[in-house]
Amino acid sequence: CYMVPVGRGVTHEYQDMDHSWTCDVGTGMESPGLHGLGLYYEAGDRLWVNLFAPSTAEWIAAGVRLAMETDFPEGERAKLTFTLRSPKAFILAMRRPYWVTDGYRVSVNGTMVEQPAPAASDSGQPRRGSYEWPFPVGSYVEIARTWKSGDVVEVTLPKSLRLEPLPDNPKRASIMWGPLVLAGDIGPERRRGQVEGEALEPPPSVPVFVTDSAAVADWVKPAGESGNFTTDAGREPDGTGRARSVNLMSFYRLHRRTYSTYWDLFTPAEWEVQKAAYAAEAERLRRLEAATVAWLQPGETVFERQFNYQAGENVFPQRIMGRPGRFGRTWFSYDLPVEPAHPMTLIATYYSGDRRGTPADFTILVDGTQVGAQQVAFADPPRFYDVEYAVPPVLVRDKTKVTVRFEAKARSPIATVFGLRMIRGDAAR
Repeated sequence: CYMVPVGRGVTHEYQDMDHSWTCDVGTGMESPGLHGLGLYYEAGDRLWVNLFAPSTAEWIAAGVRLAMETDFPEGERAKLTFTLRSPKAFILAMRRPYWVTDGYRVSVNGTMVEQPAPAASDSGQPRRGSYEWPFPVGSYVEIARTWKSGDVVEVTLPKSLRLEPLPDNPKRASIMWGPLVLAGDIGPERRRGQVEGEALEPPPSVPVFVTDSAAVADWVKPAGESGNFTTDAGREPDGTGRARSVNLMSFYRLHRRTYSTYWDLFTPAEWEVQKAAYAAEAERLRRLEAATVAWLQPGETVFERQFNYQAGENVFPQRIMGRPGRFGRTWFSYDLPVEPAHPMTLIATYYSGDRRGTPADFTILVDGTQVGAQQVAFADPPRFYDVEYAVPPVLVRDKTKVTVRFEAKARSPIATVFGLRMIRGDAAR
């Protein structure tokens, strides 16, 4: 898999191993090998067990061999077996992740090990950068003894459901099951107009969750095999507020589907307010669609060809948060239909979260005449937004189509264009 977005209403992006060879393909093969570097650490008379994965290792300085078996990721048990040249005293530090529940257990040869209280910062809420981490920190259970061949350490790490919110938005969160992200299956994999003349499928509707309970297990229930869940807390964000059940599963198991890993959360009272806002937005989009003469999706090459897409050098497709667009350092253009009986307005969609070093500075031309000059720089919080450009009537007089061209200024790029629309400027909006 080439790209694995963790957003809302997104899909995996795959590459053909026989025809694609980007840097990400090499990284994808390299990553599993790097996982082994963090499994075990050793220093002096101490051995740390950091991750629980089927593995073998040799602690050469101590003459110790380790073999770990687990039923992860869906299970919750791991077993560590020791082989030693001769008995040896050392401290084994077993990781206790922050996400485990009170059922965390460690035993040596069947005897339970007494555990200290979970570690916490002085404030009780450890800071990670500027973000106040809302969970207990991880810790280690230390076992000091003389070890011999055949000793077995068993650990139980129960998983529970919880929310992990975004650092800057506590009302948007992922649903976690232990260390695993749960992805919501919201429909078939979105087709992207791979056949000439085929319409681009619209983005899927991503439900929100409405609940008055902070305990996730109250509204997310197990369904079938381990790692599968379902919830009836979903609501359609289309102004109707229709109920929608959502099936969730461990993210790593979901393929060739449209999914979400983050969800907007509302209490019932908040939802009544938000539902009205969704209804107003749905009406705005309905009016905009009624006023539209033509709409195209930059960045989807097959779809762009229907509008006579042309470009200079250093022009590329982009994708941000699952949304395609077109970025360039020279120029690119499209032919868009017009209706000369009406004033025309061009609407372009940009994104304020682009962190390129040089702010975009470019012009927009219609049949060679400038109708707009645009600068796009990073702004927080990042968002998609529309900019309108009035098209002078003289430029569409007696025409059925015009060429819309985006042209970079010297040493500045063209901001990625995520949507382009020609509308009747006199339509009710």
